[in-house]
Amino acid sequence: MDAIIQSIQSMAGSADEFERKKLIDTLHSVIHSIEGPQEFMQRLLYSHVNISVARVGCDLKLYNHVADSPTPVSAQFVAEKAGADPELVARLLRYLASIGTLDEAGAGLFKANTQTKTLADDAWQSAIVHNFDTAWPCYLAMPAFLRETAHRDVTDPKHSPFNKAFDTKTDFFEWLPQQPWLFTNFNTYMTVQRQGMPTWLDKYPYKDRTQGMQPNQVFFVDIGGGMGHQSAALRDALPKDMAHRIVVQDQAAVTAQSVKKQGVENIVHDFWEPQPIKGARIYYMRNIIHDWSDDKSLDILRNTKSAMGPDSLLLIDDMVLPNEGAHWQATQLDIHMMTVLGSRERSKAQWETLIARAGLQINAIHEYTESLGDSIIECVLPPDSGKPFDTVGRALPPLMEGHVELVRAIGE
Repeated sequence: MDAIIQSIQSMAGSADEFERKKLIDTLHSVIHSIEGPQEFMQRLLYSHVNISVARVGCDLKLYNHVADSPTPVSAQFVAEKAGADPELVARLLRYLASIGTLDEAGAGLFKANTQTKTLADDAWQSAIVHNFDTAWPCYLAMPAFLRETAHRDVTDPKHSPFNKAFDTKTDFFEWLPQQPWLFTNFNTYMTVQRQGMPTWLDKYPYKDRTQGMQPNQVFFVDIGGGMGHQSAALRDALPKDMAHRIVVQDQAAVTAQSVKKQGVENIVHDFWEPQPIKGARIYYMRNIIHDWSDDKSLDILRNTKSAMGPDSLLLIDDMVLPNEGAHWQATQLDIHMMTVLGSRERSKAQWETLIARAGLQINAIHEYTESLGDSIIECVLPPDSGKPFDTVGRALPPLMEGHVELVRAIGE
C-alpha cells in the first residue's frame, strides 16, 4: 500500500494542472467503485459536517493557531488562544485531523499541513463564511421550495430558494449589499475563487487585440468587474507603454472596495443601464451572465451591444459545459447558481442560442480550464454582410450556421 501511495504522489508531483486533476478524478472514481452502501451513505448523510466544523474553525481561528506555530500544538494551547473550552477544541481538532485538514503529531498534538495553511488564509475563510452563512440556508430551503413550485426549473432571481431562505422579495444582488458582513466576505471570496488555476490571460491572445486601435479608443472595459483584479492582472501583463485605457465598472458599493492600480480606472456603472463607453476594443464580462436567467442576460448583453463598434469584441468569461459528460465540479456550480441566484451554468448549445438571441455572433470559444470549462466566448457584431470583423476591421471567414469554433487549451 505504501508503494502505491508513493507512486501516486510521485505522479502528482510531476503532473501539470490538467494531469493532476485527471489523477484526482480517477482516484475519486476508484473510491466510489469500491465503497459499499454503508460507506457511501455515511459520506452522503454527513457531508454537511465538513462545512459546519470548518465554519466554527473560522470563528475560533483554529487553522491560524495551528498554522502559526512552527512546532506541533496541543488542544489546550489552541483552546487558550481561541478562548474556548478545551474539550470542545479537542473534539474539533480531532475531526479536522480525521478529514485531513490538519495532521496529528501524537496523542493530543496537531500540526499544520497544506490544507491547514489554505484554511488559515483570510480570503478562503471568507469563502467559508459566504457559503455557510449565505448559501447554506438556501440549500436547506431548496427541497421545500421545489415541492411548492411543482418541481419547475428555477429561472426567476426573485423567486428562488434564496428568497424562501431569507424571506425577501429582492434578488441576491439587491439583498447582499444590505448585509455588510456578508457583502464583504463575498467580495473577498471572489478574489480567490479560481486561485491557483489557469486564467484567461494564459490562453486568450489579448496582446494581439491592441493592434490597429484608434488614438482615443478605450482598450478594455471590465463590466461588473468587482474589485478589479482581472483588470489589474491584464495591466501587469501588457507592455508598460500601452497607453489605451483600462476601465473597471461596477456599482458604487463595490467600486468603493476596488483595487487601486496605476493604469486602471474605476468608474461607477450599473450594467442594467446602457453602456456609456462607446466603441471600446474589448468589453469583458467575467462570471456575469451565469448570474442571471436568459431574459435578464439578454438585457445585459443588449446594453453592451448598443455601445459596440465594428472592431469591438465582447469577451464573456464564463463556464461552457459540454453538451454531454460535464465534470462534477461544473454541475455542482450549476446547482449552486440555481439555488442562490435562480440562474444557471450554460452548455455550449445554450450559449449559442443565448448569444444569437442577443443579436451577436460567436467567433471562437477559448477554453482555459478543463474541469470547469472556464472559457472566453469571443463575440462580435454581425455586419449586414453576415461576416464578422476581426480586431483591425478585416472580414473574417464566414462561420457555418450554428457552428462555434472551440479553441481548446491543447493545440491552441
